[in-house]
Amino acid sequence: MSDFIELKWKKGKVKIYLLGCMMVPEFYHIDKIISPLHTCQWPDKDPKKFSQLPGILRNLRGDFPCVPFGINTPIENISEDWKKSYSEEPYIVNEPHGYSANNIWNLEQLSSLSATFKIIYPENDYVEYLERTISIEDYEKSIINCSLNISVKKDCQLPIGFHPMINIPEEKNKIRIFPGNFKFGLTYPGLFLPGRPLGAIGKEFKSINEVEGFDGTIFDLSQPPFSGNFEDLFQLCGIDGSISIENYLDNYKFSYKWNPDHFSSLLMWVSNKGRTEYPWNEKNITVGLEPITSAFGLSTHVSSNNQNPISKKGVSTVINLYKKNIWKTSYSFLFEEI
Repeated sequence: MSDFIELKWKKGKVKIYLLGCMMVPEFYHIDKIISPLHTCQWPDKDPKKFSQLPGILRNLRGDFPCVPFGINTPIENISEDWKKSYSEEPYIVNEPHGYSANNIWNLEQLSSLSATFKIIYPENDYVEYLERTISIEDYEKSIINCSLNISVKKDCQLPIGFHPMINIPEEKNKIRIFPGNFKFGLTYPGLFLPGRPLGAIGKEFKSINEVEGFDGTIFDLSQPPFSGNFEDLFQLCGIDGSISIENYLDNYKFSYKWNPDHFSSLLMWVSNKGRTEYPWNEKNITVGLEPITSAFGLSTHVSSNNQNPISKKGVSTVINLYKKNIWKTSYSFLFEEI
């Protein structure tokens, strides 16, 4: 069996890879095929090194669910207000952004315009299974609908999210990010990657057009790529469930909507040639625009601690999941000409 399945319709096609259930849409646009979402181009010269990467890195592309959302990596220079809730304790099945992001899903149902996938979690995980359906809304429209069902073995609280990464033109001033309304923005409460910070540590902002940088100057987060080598995170807390990206190189608008009661924030992961290690090799450029209910991408124990600074300001960082109820959500992507 192939490692992906493909849905095709009048306006484009979408590939869904079984590893991570990662979805990569392509749209027909004038005389081009446009891929609004990013696929990491890793070197394949070292098969041994590549095989040792976690599944999420071996296949990093498009959009995929993260249950639970987060990675328990340590933070250097953590800001004072995060110290009481900070933890590096791992989740019980400690894979980056959850078991589902690193393992093979099963194809459950397939029709001409819809595909449903399922993954069963390890016995000791709180999660029982995830089910994800990707469907084309209409043969004549450039809309992709996604749904996610979560079944758990016991009542629990978990951070969750989905993980779209956008393609960034190499040329400057050819793309702009327009998030929906949000209550407040936060820079990362420490050094996300020592030596490669873009934002100041632990600062609040009201607009992504005016964010305090690590060097103290104000910069515009809405217009990547950035001059330099950076790896950093920013969180837009209490967002209204919408975002759009305008690409002026190929003249298109790519937007998506979700339920803000299910995903309360948007995480902006700036990967701007920041990581030096294999397989990144200072080559990756993308911005993850990730709807989440989480405290950045910190450990599940930070997100589930209601004393973390985001939760204390009234923005949820976990979803309550119940054994007796399957938790269900849906979101959609739209491609338009401009």
